[in-house]
Amino acid sequence: MGFAAPAPESARLGGDEMRGRDREWSQVEGLFRTLEQGGTGTLLVDGEPGVGKSRLLNEAADAAPHHGIGVIRGSVEELGELVSCGFLLEALDLPFEAESIGSPAHLLDRLTKGFLERAGAPVLAVFDDLHRAEPATLRTVRLLHDRLTTQPVGWLLSGSTAGNDARAACLFGLLERNGAARVTLAPLSPEAVAELAADMLGRPPDPTTRALVAGAGGNPLLITELLAGLRVEGRLDASCGAMSRAHLPARLRTVVRRWTDALGGEARSLVETVAVLGGPLPIEQAASLLGTTPAGLLSAIEEATAAGILDVTGRGLAFRYELIGTATATWVPPPIRDALLSQSGALTDLEPAGTPFTASAAAVHAAVADGRLEEAENMVQERLAGNRSAQNVAELRCLLSDIMYRTGRGDEAIHEADSVLALPARWHHVRDRAVVVRLYAMTRLQDEYVRAYADEIIDGESGHGPTVMVAALTALATIERDEGRLSNAVALAEDAWRLASEDRPDERRYEACLTIAAMLIDVRRLDEARAMLQQARTDMLAHDHLAWAADVAALEARAEFAAGRFDGAITEGRRALSLAAVHNIPLAAEVASGMLAAVALRRGDLREATRRVAAPAEGSSEARARHALLAAQVTEARDGPRSAMTLLTSLCGPLRQPSSLLAMDPTVSAWMVRVAMGAGDRATAESIVTMAESLSQASLGFPMLAASAAHARGLLDGDREALTLAAEQIEDIWARASAEEDLGVLLKAVGEQQEAITSLDRALAIYHDIGSTRDAARIRRKLRGMGVRRRHWRNTPRPASGWDSLTETEDAVALLAVDGHTNRQIAEQMFLSVHTVAFHLRHVYRKLNIGSRVELTRLAVAQERVDPDRSHDESDN
Repeated sequence: MGFAAPAPESARLGGDEMRGRDREWSQVEGLFRTLEQGGTGTLLVDGEPGVGKSRLLNEAADAAPHHGIGVIRGSVEELGELVSCGFLLEALDLPFEAESIGSPAHLLDRLTKGFLERAGAPVLAVFDDLHRAEPATLRTVRLLHDRLTTQPVGWLLSGSTAGNDARAACLFGLLERNGAARVTLAPLSPEAVAELAADMLGRPPDPTTRALVAGAGGNPLLITELLAGLRVEGRLDASCGAMSRAHLPARLRTVVRRWTDALGGEARSLVETVAVLGGPLPIEQAASLLGTTPAGLLSAIEEATAAGILDVTGRGLAFRYELIGTATATWVPPPIRDALLSQSGALTDLEPAGTPFTASAAAVHAAVADGRLEEAENMVQERLAGNRSAQNVAELRCLLSDIMYRTGRGDEAIHEADSVLALPARWHHVRDRAVVVRLYAMTRLQDEYVRAYADEIIDGESGHGPTVMVAALTALATIERDEGRLSNAVALAEDAWRLASEDRPDERRYEACLTIAAMLIDVRRLDEARAMLQQARTDMLAHDHLAWAADVAALEARAEFAAGRFDGAITEGRRALSLAAVHNIPLAAEVASGMLAAVALRRGDLREATRRVAAPAEGSSEARARHALLAAQVTEARDGPRSAMTLLTSLCGPLRQPSSLLAMDPTVSAWMVRVAMGAGDRATAESIVTMAESLSQASLGFPMLAASAAHARGLLDGDREALTLAAEQIEDIWARASAEEDLGVLLKAVGEQQEAITSLDRALAIYHDIGSTRDAARIRRKLRGMGVRRRHWRNTPRPASGWDSLTETEDAVALLAVDGHTNRQIAEQMFLSVHTVAFHLRHVYRKLNIGSRVELTRLAVAQERVDPDRSHDESDN
């Protein structure tokens, strides 16, 4: 019977461990062809535990009958043989005879006869795990092999040849010298690993799953046990990916425990020590911890490396497969683990007596978590002076890098992190913290190499812990957002948060939390964002991680603003400013100040909005882009679209792509189109609409993007249906009112007066409800032009004179006058006539008992209504 060609057979073998074994399978097929032609041959399969030796033999035994080849199949049990050659007798269905044991020649003859009875047609002997066999059995296999060389008998033998017991290695060596071919199975390639994971999951692995699987180092057994175990324990499904490395499934831990239990006592102690302290662990340090010398460790090192568990690297002992180290550390009792960590710290501590590094590091960590960043930085600098311990210096510089990042000094943070990573001895926990800070700082600065750096961490075999994987996923999420792929961005951010949430909250966990919360706010999934921020705040209070409180408050201000709750935005914004001042967090202060400026703009307080956007932003590229956008909006409100157009034209320059600005705030596309059209620049307006529509197409799962794109298109083309769609479906409440306003203007232009009034009334109601005073005033002016007046004042008890007697409109007019605006400029900004402004100013003068703008300015400064340096003496207009 013919057998399938190699390609279809490879496809048939496509599940589980056989992925990536095409080369090895071609050798098996070569053996099949030799046997079909009446010849004989031998294929020796070896490799480390878990690389798929048994699976290859099983697949070969199953495939051989399709080639007309009989199979003699056997394997040595894990606990060894009950009697010599027992597995051979069982494979040939020969009964056990006690006299055969005493007569090796008689036993060999019986086994030879058993083979010859089956050798009328080609036959394949498939014998697995020969490294467990007794010497007598291995000698018998060798003799059988030599006796049957004239028969159509093929041999497919497997065993680990790396152990200290070299008997199987000796057998394989002898057979190889006599013409046998050897197949040494290596770990799977990254491509084969991805295919294997996809086979088991029924879908391509998500980044979180890939990050976990990378810890298996391409070992098929570790991969399959990890994924199968997560599924059995209900911790892996199509929606959420895999869980944290800190909670490995029981079946994987069982496999690893079986490997390590096979080691001798000294080797097992060495493996557990490396697992607790992390590798690479210098051999001198390992020897000191185990109370011996490097020479005394040689046999234990040889045993652990021969078993495929440890490797000797230039920097010390490290686990060949990260998952083995992670699993091993889980069963070391906590008291022993703590003692090892304490002893390790004492060995490397060269600080003055009485101030062990672990205590000083804890003090710095506490200061950082508590938000006392300036104090923490001073503590680090003091300890760096004169410190001679490489590990201590690495720890301290890593802390310094983190502090610099938190205080907005991204370039300095990267420099310090690089200095840690350049040290010849890198302790894994220190290295991981340095990599995390480097990743976040590069992301904040939009470094052009950050994507490659993050991809290398996720797809490579770098041995990083879950915190680094979270940072890499968060970086990729930010990049995807900046490049306009919001669906990918949110999915990656959720993967990062899911992986981070498996462990006890630490300072680095909040970065992923805040990143995804910010993205959810941008696309107006506000309930989810608030829930995440509330969880972050709860965790911070429970674990005294106060340094991040300002960032949370700043994002909550953004969420309140997006929901149209301006009072809440002011409350959270002011809280963020206060916390940022206490903890020296300038980036949170910039976000909060921007929100307060945006509220001031909505409420028509252009003086306050202008003051808050006057200073340039110093933080991340994103923060600078948001600040520049807000400054352009304030300029447009104050000076008109032509002035704003200059800022708008240069706004997209520092961004990766212009669409990133729309990804940060999809609602801004309509405003940008309005400005461009107002400045007579239709080409720019068209490009903005194209970007908005491309952004929507790239992220179909976000209705907010489609509605915002429809709003921009409706403005550009005068498209009634597009504006109607935007007004009905846009999720941002202020943007909905804006779409209604634009629809009303369009309806008026085509002569549909009543429908226009209805739309403008709907916009006015929303603006009024959310307190968007300036926008409401603009609508009332439009309605007045159509012969419709809408009441907007409220009967509020006020004193007869003094500043508190002024109405809201009078107060706004007075402050604009103090700020140096002419009556005509005030009229334009407040959507009033020049005569109405003059009318309000006369009432202001009467209530304040003054007669000029000079007196008005002096009174405003005296009552602290304005800053002295922001006021201008102006003559009356």
